[in-house]
Amino acid sequence: MYELILAQALQAKQKYNSIPIEQRRRTWTIIFIVIVLIIFKNRLAAFIQRMMHRDVQKIDVDQTNLSYEKGEYYSMCSTLESAMNGTGTKEDSIYDVMTRLRSQDDWNFLQKCFGTRKKDGGTFFADLTGDLKSWLADDLTGSELQEVRDILRGSGISY
Repeated sequence: MYELILAQALQAKQKYNSIPIEQRRRTWTIIFIVIVLIIFKNRLAAFIQRMMHRDVQKIDVDQTNLSYEKGEYYSMCSTLESAMNGTGTKEDSIYDVMTRLRSQDDWNFLQKCFGTRKKDGGTFFADLTGDLKSWLADDLTGSELQEVRDILRGSGISY
């Protein structure tokens, strides 16, 4: 039994040595990268998320210029979340919320209230963790997103 294992090991070593050294280095580099990605995937994902999403809590809002009570903004966030979470999108609900915004501070406070949330991608799509703009960009087509921008622009709000 020992001789058989030793013979197999020697045969494997001969096959390995027959591979050109550049190809062996490339293979080991790829293996190393894959192992590092597997080990540090959560840290890497968190780092990328921090780099891609600005901190919505740092958005400037003039609280005296808000059109609604704070609770109303959280209600709008819940409406937006239910309109975009899971399979399918309720575009009309999104447009209705955007139509209610009257000032840049309304839009900024809505983003701040929404914060960063995890979005269920549904059956066919990956989950997403991001701010309101990320959710909108993920869920809406280009023309639908342009419609949101146009609604906001109509109230003097920059997206």
